[in-house]
Amino acid sequence: MNEPTVKVRYYAALRAKAGVEEEDCRASNVKQALNQLRKKHSPEFGKVLNSCHIYINQDSITFLKGASTKLKEGDVMHILPPAGGG
Repeated sequence: MNEPTVKVRYYAALRAKAGVEEEDCRASNVKQALNQLRKKHSPEFGKVLNSCHIYINQDSITFLKGASTKLKEGDVMHILPPAGGG
């Protein structure tokens, strides 16, 4: 079965670690996509990725099915590092 192609958009510190603003990924669910991205990028990227918030289109995966959330052709996965402040 062919996995759908989704667009992955990076923000803030993760964008700097990835070296790109966005890229395409072929995966059937969020977990598969994250595993592919970890393998593709540096260990530092993976460390930042571990604490990120992930949205599929406009919905947080926290309110969907977490890492098991299915992806479909044309979805956009937004990966945002946590906001800091003080």
